[in-house]
Formats: sequence, structure tokens, C-alpha cells
Amino acid sequence: MRKRFIALVTVILLLMVAAPTNTVSAADTTPPAAQYTPSSDGVAYYIPLFNFWVVNYGFSTQPGNQNLIQGSPLKISMGAAAYTGWAGLLSIFNQSVSQVVVAGYLGGGLWVNYPNAVVTINQQDPAANITVDLGIAKTVGTQYFQFTVIYSDGKRVYSRLVAITTVPAAVPTTAVNPKVVTPTIFWGQTVDLSAGLTPTNSTASVSWTPPAPNVGTLTLTNAMATQYNSALIAANDPLILNNITGFPIAIPVKATNPDGSTIQSAATVTVGGLMPQAVVAREDFSYRPAALDPATFPSGMTPTYQWVITDSNYQPITPANTVTNDATFRWSKVPNTKTTYYYLQLNITFSNNQGNSVVWRSNYTPLQVVDPPPYLQAVPNMQFQLFQNNAYRPATAGDLNSPTGTTLRYQAYQSQPTTTFDGNNQGVIHITGAHWTLSLAANPFTNTTTGDVLNVTPTLNLAIGQKRIPVPANGTNTVVLAAQTDDLATTLNDQTTLFIPQTAQVPGGTYRSQLTWTLNISP
Repeated sequence: MRKRFIALVTVILLLMVAAPTNTVSAADTTPPAAQYTPSSDGVAYYIPLFNFWVVNYGFSTQPGNQNLIQGSPLKISMGAAAYTGWAGLLSIFNQSVSQVVVAGYLGGGLWVNYPNAVVTINQQDPAANITVDLGIAKTVGTQYFQFTVIYSDGKRVYSRLVAITTVPAAVPTTAVNPKVVTPTIFWGQTVDLSAGLTPTNSTASVSWTPPAPNVGTLTLTNAMATQYNSALIAANDPLILNNITGFPIAIPVKATNPDGSTIQSAATVTVGGLMPQAVVAREDFSYRPAALDPATFPSGMTPTYQWVITDSNYQPITPANTVTNDATFRWSKVPNTKTTYYYLQLNITFSNNQGNSVVWRSNYTPLQVVDPPPYLQAVPNMQFQLFQNNAYRPATAGDLNSPTGTTLRYQAYQSQPTTTFDGNNQGVIHITGAHWTLSLAANPFTNTTTGDVLNVTPTLNLAIGQKRIPVPANGTNTVVLAAQTDDLATTLNDQTTLFIPQTAQVPGGTYRSQLTWTLNISP
């Protein structure tokens, strides 16, 4: 980090002043709003200990868009979370699918049900696999549908809007650009993927390659769109311990044209949810993972949050002044200790009213504690005159012609030299922060009236504490204080001087030199 101040040094025969400044559709119709607000996706998690599925209402596989050649069969597949494992009196807790209603968009905000749709429901715990047969694709253009799944207890859930585009002849794909709705997710979370065909009405067949089983599954492998379900993993799984920026997963997708030609690409999802963070010591820190906005939580389940904080060896700690049970982690006045970094990890537990729960987990990511950056708060305006007989006076041409040169003494400046500078008039140099180096460059002195440049090089001798630092007025950048480790607040005194070598025939007037103060971070 660097901060720079610009200043003036003025000599009134020779009076010097220094002051600083900080330097769709058949043919692309806009899709309508869905008839009903789409429901959250359902969840189905297996508990081996009890040979039991945790199931909540909702779609396990959303129906997807299709591009069809006119005359092709028009069948739409989907899945809904469901369970029929309870027997006898307990069967009242079963969540089986009893009916599917198909609604099509007519235009002008009107929707109509399709009573002749042939619906097949194949119950295979923990989901009902549903196929809706609408005959053949007849009308060229784009049709929109929404599906309502009705459970045996009367509960209804609504699908997303589905677009079916019919073209008169095959349309080959020229490019595949996969789209990921939420590129960064937590372990246990689901994300939508689409093939991103060009043109959008392409009728090429699409196939997806599932990832390794230990990192998740795909709901569909032969569709324009699919869902990646990331794995539910244990708290000590290496996938969350060893990937501080998350674990990237490439999911290949291939489009095959009618002539057999193929185009391949891959969708990338990063699973983890947390990214490395930094905080300035003694300041407040808060962190809400971007993966939460937006995130679709499992239907019918209530989330609770638990942040885990560890030291650099992954040993859990419980610092004071932290909030760890909210979506946003907070830590007030992070201590500046020998521990320069910690690890953060988030668990989101979803529970239903039967007491069942599932957990989304994040990766472990470092929280780096850094020193406050140094900051140049103030530098002084300065003026110099000859000091004789306990009094200040301007130097004369005769004084400056002395063979031994002339030494002028610092005097607190009485007024601001110009509104373009922000130096203080009390001689204050103020720097906050640790690990910094201060340097100063003084330009040659110039007569403010005639523009004449002083034909010798004066030396500014800064008195800072017990140090005397010479700075030549020739533009050279000179280190004033090096490798400092703490704040500095000091005031120049009359031990600060300006030495001017012998010079003859000096035009009278006021001479100024612009000073540039530069503050840099140092080790």
C-alpha cells in the first residue's frame, strides 16, 4: 500500500513553506409468468440406521424444456419426492403422488388444463417418476406448460414453467455453452444446469456425463437441462478440509446433431460455498457467503446455522464476541494475536416437524488477520528564515553570498499558502499503523514571481525525535524513517533547518519547493 502527499516549501528571501496534499417461442416470444408460483424442490435423504427415507413435498426432478421436430412424440418427464414405506395405521404419513394436472398457456394471461393428457405415475421410493404424454408435437412455435402434482393427502406442489419449442425440420447445434444457475454451492445443495445450445431451438440430442459418485449425482443425463445434486458428506471429509476455495467439479455435456457430428463442453460447479477472507486486526468482521444469495432451501424444512471456528491446526476454538448461529458470521474487534489466521466452516441443518434433519456443509476457508494498513495522517507546512539575536528575519543577498553558506531555521507557518495544499501549520507529522517507511522528495526552489530556479541545491534537515535527516532539494526521493513498527505523532522543532550553499546574485522574492511525502508498507 502506498499513500503520497504533495507539499510546498517556500523561502521568503528565503522564506520556505511546505504543505502536503493527498495526492421464446415459436419465434422468440417473451415467456409468460407461471400460472402458480413454483414450489421449492423436494428432498429425499436415506437414513441407513432406520432403513428410512426423509422425504418432503416437492419435485425431485423438474420437467425440462424441449426442442422437437414437428410430428415427434411430445412426452414430458419429471419426478416428485414421495414415500410409501409406512404400513398399517402409519400409512397416514405416506407421501405418495395421486394425480398430476397439466396446464398450458393460451396467451393473454390465460391458462387451460389438458384433460386428455396421459399421465403415468411410477412410485419408486423415495420418488414418484412421472411421464406426461401429450401426443405429438403439431404446432410450430413455442408452447408453455406448468404441472401440478397432487399428493394423496391433498398437498399440491407446482413445477417451474416449461417451454416446448417445435420446429418444422431438424436444427443442428453450432455451439454448446453450458449455464449454471448458481456456480458456487454447499455440499448437499442442488443446482440447475442447462446445455446452452446455439441456436436456442436446436434439436440436437444432449447427453450429460455424471460426476464421480462420491461428489454427487445428476437427475437426468439425456436432456437439455439437468440438476446436479452434490453429495451429503461428513464433517471430517477431506473434500471440505482440503479445498479452501471449494472443490470444482466439471460436468461434461455433449450435443449430437442428426448428421452424427458432436459438440462438447462442460459445466463447472464449485462445491463448498466459502472463500478466503481477511480482516484488519482490532476491527469488526462479518461474512455472509455469496452462495446463500440466492439459495433454494429444501421444501418444508427449517434451516439453522452453525459456524465452526478453528485455529490454523483445525482445532476448534470459541472466541469471545462472535455470532455463530446466524447466516452471517460476526466477530467484533478481532484480536491481534500470534495466531495470524483461523479457519471458518458453516453447517446448515434443515429440520422438519417430524424431527428429521439433513445438513449442508461448507468447506473450511482461512480467515487471515492482517495488521492495520499504515496511513499518512498529516505533514507540516514549513517556513524558514534567518535566526539572529533571538529574532527571525528574511535572509538577504549578502547573507546568501557567505562562503560558508547560510543556515535558516524552521518557523511555524502562520497562514495556509494556498487552498490546494492541506498541510497543518503546527509542524505535525502524524502516521498511524505498523510496518511502514516514510520518504520525502523536495523539488528545486523556484521564485514564485519570476520563475527563476535557485542555482544551488539547498538541504532540508528534518529534526524528527533524535534523528536529523538530510533531504536534498533536487527531486531525489530520500528515506526519512525506515521499517517503523508503530504509530508516529511528532512535531517539528527549531532544530529543523535549511542549509543553502553560497550563491550570488539571487533575485529577491519568495522561493518555493514542492515536497512529496510517500508512505509505503514495509516488512
